[in-house]
Amino acid sequence: MNITPQKARRRLLQAMAALPLAATLPVRAQQNWPTRIVTLVVPWPAGNPTDAIARTLQPLLTKSLGQTVVIENIAGAGGTLGAGRVFSQPADGHTILMGTPTELILSPLTIPSVRYAPSDFRMVGLFGRVPYILVARANLPQASLADVVALKNKPGGNPLTVGNIGPGSLIHLIGAQFEKVSGVPVLHVPFKGVPPMVQDLLGGQLDVAFIPVNGSTMGLIEQGKLRSLGITAAAPYPLYPSLKPMAAASQVFAGFNYDVWGGMHVPRATPEAVQLRLNQVFYEACRDPQVREWARSTGTDLMGPMSLAELDTLYQHDIARYQAIAKATPTGS
Repeated sequence: MNITPQKARRRLLQAMAALPLAATLPVRAQQNWPTRIVTLVVPWPAGNPTDAIARTLQPLLTKSLGQTVVIENIAGAGGTLGAGRVFSQPADGHTILMGTPTELILSPLTIPSVRYAPSDFRMVGLFGRVPYILVARANLPQASLADVVALKNKPGGNPLTVGNIGPGSLIHLIGAQFEKVSGVPVLHVPFKGVPPMVQDLLGGQLDVAFIPVNGSTMGLIEQGKLRSLGITAAAPYPLYPSLKPMAAASQVFAGFNYDVWGGMHVPRATPEAVQLRLNQVFYEACRDPQVREWARSTGTDLMGPMSLAELDTLYQHDIARYQAIAKATPTGS
């Protein structure tokens, strides 16, 4: 078919006229985000501290985004099943992870089947950081941390059972480090999450466990159903000053400082405009008076607003920090 110069010129002009519209389509798509239900994946069972954060923020996120936000609990494999689910979905902001250092940084080091790396995710909001508290069953014969440490001088007895939430989890690493520095023989017992671990503590089937400081655990301690042996912090925790650092009870725990955060993450390939919007609505939700009161009641030191660049710095620092802890700590027990 012959095309005259006039027709060719007309087609070229039409194509050029369409270019600005085509160039704006991806931007408009991002500005219109979200276009459907947003799924907030919690990689732990319902009732876990991370799940509680997600459910507290859920209604506020739904209101701000103008789309329903649903919580999906996908537990198992040290949290990597849930994180893997988010990573496998299109990076368009419609599937988000409420993550912790365990499934994002640590579990991939010990589970060969994991197909993502910590750098494949980006933190877009940080809720808060809390230390861990070493709690014991109420009827543990050892009444204090010093009494527990003294078990290293009494060979031949049953090993102390220490709970964790899966091999390679931060709680497992802290438990392994506890074994290493105290010299106390222990038996590591894995659970699918914090709630079933607490249930076995209450039932007397588990001796001790490291649990993030929270209001419900403090309530159980105040009721005498659990016993506090100390926290993994250098100084008393401001929200619960009665909790003493483990180093105050025994010098073998000098420098035994660990904390955990919960935050919102997306695959790094998610459009920047979507990440910025999530950052905005996340901290809008965190400024809500009821959220702030809830955070305080649970023992969470709520973090102030942070930019994506600031969150990048924090996340990269903790990747290096936690990976170093994992490499230096035996976890084969």
